[in-house]
Order: sequence, then C-alpha cells, then structure tokens
Amino acid sequence: MGRLQGKRALVTGGGSGIGAGIARRFAAEGAHVILAQRSADKLERTAAAIRDAGGSAETFVGDVSTPAGAAALAAAAVERAGRLDILINNAARTGRVGPFLDVTLDDWHSYIDTNLTGAFVVAQAAARHMAREGIEGRIVNLGSVDSFAAEAGAAPYAASKGGLWLLTRAMAVDLAPYGIAVNLIAPGPIRVERTAARARDPELRAARAAVIPQGAYGQPADVAAAAVYLASDECRYTTGGAITVDGGGRAFLPF
Repeated sequence: MGRLQGKRALVTGGGSGIGAGIARRFAAEGAHVILAQRSADKLERTAAAIRDAGGSAETFVGDVSTPAGAAALAAAAVERAGRLDILINNAARTGRVGPFLDVTLDDWHSYIDTNLTGAFVVAQAAARHMAREGIEGRIVNLGSVDSFAAEAGAAPYAASKGGLWLLTRAMAVDLAPYGIAVNLIAPGPIRVERTAARARDPELRAARAAVIPQGAYGQPADVAAAAVYLASDECRYTTGGAITVDGGGRAFLPF
C-alpha cells in the first residue's frame, strides 16, 4: 500500500515540470490526483501517463493568476473529487525581469498576483473545505531558494516567493487547531522542460556546479520525494517548516 493510499490531491501547475513530477509520484503512492494548469495539452499528457502506469488522475484547465480564476479552480477540484486531503500549491510564474530600477508595476503584479495572491486564494479555499469536513489535511506550498535569498534581476519573483514562505508560516499557525499541516518546499535549480536547453550549456553547468555541492541540477523526482512526506500522515507534527531541495547550494559559502 502506498503512503498516500486513498488520498485526494490537487496539484496546481500539475501538467509539467515539478508539478508533473509530484503528480506522478503521488499517483504511484496511491493518491487520486487532480491536475490543474492553463495548458490542456500538457495536462492530458501527464494524466494519460499516470493512467497508463496504473494511477488515477483527472484534469482541470484553470488559471491562478486572478482571484476569480484561483477560486474557481479550487471549487472545481473539491466538487470533482468529493473531498480534498492534499493541496500542492505549485502553479507559478518564474524567471528574472531585469534590474530593480527597471521593474515596472506590471512586472510586479504579474508575479505577485500568480505566485502569492493566487496561492493564497487556492490555499484558503482548500483549507476551508478541510476544516469544514474535519479533514486533517496537508498543504504544501512550492517556494524557491529565492524565498530566502535573491538572484540578481529577480526582485518580483523573490518578493513573491519570500511572501509565500511567511504566508506558509502564518497558515501553519492558524490552521494547526484543525490538524492541517502547512509546509513549504524550496527547490533550487531543477531540470525541467523549461530549463532543459540552459541545462545543456556547459558554461552554465560548470558555474552552477561550482556553487552547488551535489551538482548543477536536481530532478523533479527529488522535489516529489520531499512532497510525499509533507503530504503524508507521517507529517503530523511538522508544520510551518521548509525543506530545501537544492543540492546543498544554500549551505555552501563560495569564497
């Protein structure tokens, strides 16, 4: 029996990248996964792969970049699944926009609206359902190493992910009386479809390897392994914390 047997999990951004890796692992552990993303094609490919492997999955095309879209996504997931035991708050906008002095208000909102406000709306809807139904649920927010430090040229992204870390801690405090555990995973560089071309660049790989003790890039499976624990019944007395999946990058002082 899998560690998530019989659980029902919503994975936002679940059609590709880290989200797809988590969804595949959750299904292998016995969960029924609801995959949500803007791209129907990516969702269907991932769901089909899960079903072909003997897992259970369904899809919902949705967008967390607006409060209305995020609320609709959460409501649809609860309605379709009947109940929700686990939320993986993974949908996000990533990347750098340029120097702080050149960041526009539109740049700022494009990250904050999706990565922080969208995550808040989905999490609140999921938590309300869990509390109402007496479900001792699990909420896992996907942050970043940028939750704790900033890359150059990434002010809106770092602000959104830093805010998500503090939101995680606030949620953990307020939801503890309901038995709902809330934690954050902070990935470092992970090789996914979006980063595959950069990951093949020998100069970039060498630069990354010089400051990451375990190598230039991790894999979605590395993040999924952490997510399984944080989503499981074993995670009873762990809340308001963060697991960093970055090959030791934050532990290393490169000087």
